Amino acid sequence: MKFYIKYLFCLFSFLGIAQSNFQNDSVSITQIKLLNSEYKDFVSVKNKLYAISQNNDLIEIDLKKDNFKLIKNNITAIAKKSNDELVFGSKDGKIFILNNKHKVKQIEKIDAEIFSVLINTKDEYIIYSNKSIYYNKKNYIPKRETNFYGKVRAKYTGTILIEPDYIYLDKMNFIWFAYDEGEWGGNVCFFDLNKKEFIYDDWLRLEDDVKYKDKNDYFTKLKEKYPEIIKVTERDTIYKYPYNLSISSVTKGVAYNNTGDLFITSSGGGHTMIYATEKDFHYYVDGTIVKISKKEKDYYNSCFDQEILEDEKYKFAFARNFMGFKNSDRELREKILTENEINKLGTITFNKFDNKLYFYSSKGFYTLNNLDCAFSKKLYFSPKLTCNSQYEKDYCLHLNVIKFEFISEKEILFLTKNDGIGYYNGESIKYYR
Repeated sequence: MKFYIKYLFCLFSFLGIAQSNFQNDSVSITQIKLLNSEYKDFVSVKNKLYAISQNNDLIEIDLKKDNFKLIKNNITAIAKKSNDELVFGSKDGKIFILNNKHKVKQIEKIDAEIFSVLINTKDEYIIYSNKSIYYNKKNYIPKRETNFYGKVRAKYTGTILIEPDYIYLDKMNFIWFAYDEGEWGGNVCFFDLNKKEFIYDDWLRLEDDVKYKDKNDYFTKLKEKYPEIIKVTERDTIYKYPYNLSISSVTKGVAYNNTGDLFITSSGGGHTMIYATEKDFHYYVDGTIVKISKKEKDYYNSCFDQEILEDEKYKFAFARNFMGFKNSDRELREKILTENEINKLGTITFNKFDNKLYFYSSKGFYTLNNLDCAFSKKLYFSPKLTCNSQYEKDYCLHLNVIKFEFISEKEILFLTKNDGIGYYNGESIKYYR
């Protein structure tokens, strides 16, 4: 009965869709009220958008007609198979499939709360819940003494698994679990679906209380300790995947390009902090892009850029030496600081229609260009977004866009924190809420 009442509510909402238009420079914006909700996740199939609301309602949005219908309530996770069938899971452990004939069918039930649904290269689904990793009707449970059960002071004391800050399934069948612990650092754990094994620490290290002559001495002993993981070639040092590849606990997005290289965006621990004098406010430019490339079977190397968000004016005005700023023109620095120059790196995706990488930061969407490990960016467009977070009266510190994907060369769908789901067709924007 509860489902039908909700459905009627959604139907009435559809009949009374509210729209408002306003201009933001040359980009027109239309706001469309559906459930009047923010959304947790979405996937797209052709001209349809399947989104999970804050109240865990799974709805189907028609991007051409601007209407919607309720598919299922109490849904917490969704994923798309290669044939466009959808797999989604509920808070009470039910697993459903929405097939190409638009029929919903329950295919399984587990005794757990479902956090995430992942699809591997064989179109098999993997469930991450508060009790286990569930794969091919088997449960895989991590050690208690790991971040899976808690963070910082609550670490290891939990009785159930927690949601990671970022989860990803790569093409090598490794699930990434990134746990960001702020000033306490964080950790990345992995689960190898092929070997059914957990990796709890991907960074290779020696004992901290032992003294070493120099970096060469440290690396020599490190290689002796991990001879099966570290290789030294004529041109480079390479590592068995996924060790020592700069995969961060503050990962914001992951994408493959068309040649199989893996790109990661992360924030926290970026290159530059710029301090303002006006209003005692701290401006900052923060973010790192990592590129991981395959060199041999199972062996990879990585490179990164911590200055991708910096403009030349920063490098000129804020460059330092041991005596302070190289450029002594204080007025030049303060002139820059009068602008809202906060810029934080967000998620990344690959546009298969033009074979280019795109990323989002506080300043908007950018095209990412790279030649080997030389990165550059170009602004694609900057959408008008609402900043609505506590303590952010004059400046917006949080990232408004947490996911985006291309559905054609110019069309983008993007998930926001405060404006629902955005749809950009290359000329105008619709926000579905």
